Amino acid sequence: MKVQFAKSVEAYVELVEKKLLKKEACNNLILGILERLKQNNEGAYYLGWVEKDKELLFPFMQTAPNNWVLPDLGQFVGEEVIRAAVKQIWDQGMEVPGVIGPEQYATIFAKEWEDITGNQPVVHMQEWIYQLDAVNQVQQDGELVIAQEKDLSLLIHWLQQFGEEAGEKITEKQAEAIARRNINQHSAFLWQVGKHYVSMANRSRTTKNGATINAVFTPDQHKEKGYATSLVAALSQQLLDSGYQFCSLYTDTSNPISNHVYQKIGYYKVGSAIVYSF
Repeated sequence: MKVQFAKSVEAYVELVEKKLLKKEACNNLILGILERLKQNNEGAYYLGWVEKDKELLFPFMQTAPNNWVLPDLGQFVGEEVIRAAVKQIWDQGMEVPGVIGPEQYATIFAKEWEDITGNQPVVHMQEWIYQLDAVNQVQQDGELVIAQEKDLSLLIHWLQQFGEEAGEKITEKQAEAIARRNINQHSAFLWQVGKHYVSMANRSRTTKNGATINAVFTPDQHKEKGYATSLVAALSQQLLDSGYQFCSLYTDTSNPISNHVYQKIGYYKVGSAIVYSF
């Protein structure tokens, strides 16, 4: 068994894409990151895989300083494969702030890293991965609009509030960088009722056949009015109409409201993930 790291994003994509596309929605994170790296590969990234007799067994990757990302391959590859990847990460002196992936893989990864370093893993979040192929008809009171430069301060404020609700602290500087990027990429959307914005969402990563929605947020004064449902339904339909075969998103397993909302729209569970932090 051998662990290797690629220097070329294009070569790595050619090596791993076919295996990852077998569960494309479940692998939207790693596929979406690779798609972004093909367009702009600035910054540190590590593209690894485990092979045996020149056969690809298990790809894994990180864009520093973020968590390591593990794929969903649909079948268990064996503990020794995951341990080999972790050992190589340690031997190479790479940082491991955390790991995200299917529980069976991520838990082995976290335990192996703890055994090597003594750093104890903490479960940061457990998530469902949803896919949508067609939008159910839902009542929509309002209009979907693309966020513009004039909406920057609102997006900054809402992104920080979104981070607080999700347990992910987002500084004002980070929120501004995210908001500016999303506005420039025309990926930030707002739900407008009358003259007021009441909810937001973002078209995030794209893969070969799908698009991911994230940063869905409604401020307290507008909650429980169906605005997020209307927004996500309208945005999902727009993405399907633009040519994507499906949409995907992550939800916190402990949030029954958001899970109900997405299922009402037409999203269904296709996988799960766990996030460990060290």
